[in-house]
Amino acid sequence: MIVDDDWDTTYLFRLYLAGFGINSITFTDPRLALTHFEQNPGRYRLVLLDWSMPRLDGLELAEKMRKYNSQVIILFITGYFIQDLIGKHDLMQAQITDVMLKPIGPKDLKARIEQLHSRNDDTKI
Repeated sequence: MIVDDDWDTTYLFRLYLAGFGINSITFTDPRLALTHFEQNPGRYRLVLLDWSMPRLDGLELAEKMRKYNSQVIILFITGYFIQDLIGKHDLMQAQITDVMLKPIGPKDLKARIEQLHSRNDDTKI
């Protein structure tokens, strides 16, 4: 699942994931993403999540998603230096698996996904 309020970004990451052999669904509205996730909590093993979104920011969305699936890998992808804006405690409380700073190329994204997958043997992407 890819959640970012910028359609171009969701499209680009969906192309990247398809190139890695990973099927994905995209949302530009975090509330719709949450509704879908609540209805299908076991369907997703990886969520690429933007931090700064209207109506429901990525941190709040991650916390809500964790209530339905504690095993999902949540990779924050943001254009902000997140450590300057969000405390480490908040990231830990929302159980964010990892953070990447935009712009991100396909090689870096693939390497990070593989790294996260290897850290969690029970989770298949």
